[in-house]
Amino acid sequence: METNERVGRYVRMTAVEGQGPELAKALLTVADGMAGQPGCLAYVVNTAPDEPETVWVTEIWSDAASSEAALSRDLGEAGLGAVLELLAAPPEYIEVTPLGGPGLG
Repeated sequence: METNERVGRYVRMTAVEGQGPELAKALLTVADGMAGQPGCLAYVVNTAPDEPETVWVTEIWSDAASSEAALSRDLGEAGLGAVLELLAAPPEYIEVTPLGGPGLG
């Protein structure tokens, strides 16, 4: 197993009743912006068929500094302001250390 500095997280967000599709749409806008951020290896927006108000984001960053720099941008610039307005509760985070696999090189 190779040692690396990559960081990752799974983020679970629950929308206000009936706003799951709007939350997913807002997060896809955020994902478009993250694509240009240095160190962003993946920012994938996911939904679960049995949880219409829940949206999951899978993030993988080359290092902690890249993640912190991207996520500390102005909320409006990042598109996160629109996301926060749709949330029924604070996001839940699961921090992980990506070790490898297809797509990570």
